[in-house]
Amino acid sequence: MLDKLTYDDFKDYRSKTFTLEGIGGQVEMRLLDVRLSPYPGLPGQRQPFAILFVAPDKPPLDGQMYNIRHPGRGLVEGMFITPVVPPPEFIQKTREMRFYEAIFN
Repeated sequence: MLDKLTYDDFKDYRSKTFTLEGIGGQVEMRLLDVRLSPYPGLPGQRQPFAILFVAPDKPPLDGQMYNIRHPGRGLVEGMFITPVVPPPEFIQKTREMRFYEAIFN
C-alpha cells in the first residue's frame, strides 16, 4: 500500500491531527507540510514527496516503522518516520515541539 501513496493523498490533510501508533503507545501528531521532491520519479512511478509532522516534545520518538491513522484518511501501516531538524520557517512557530518526517521515493 505504501508504494501507492502519492502527494495528493496527503495534501488536503495539512494542519490535521493524525494518531501515530507504535510499540510504546499512541502519540497525536499534526501534519505540518507535504512537499513534492524537486526531482522527478522514475518513468511510470510517482513523484517523490515527503510529509512533515509536528508532535509534543515528550515522548521523543525514534526513527522506526509506525502506523498512522486519521478519521478521513484511514490507517496507513508500516510507515518509516524519523525525527528531523525543522525547516527554518517553522522553528519560531513551534517551540517545545519535535518534528518527524516520512519520505516516499
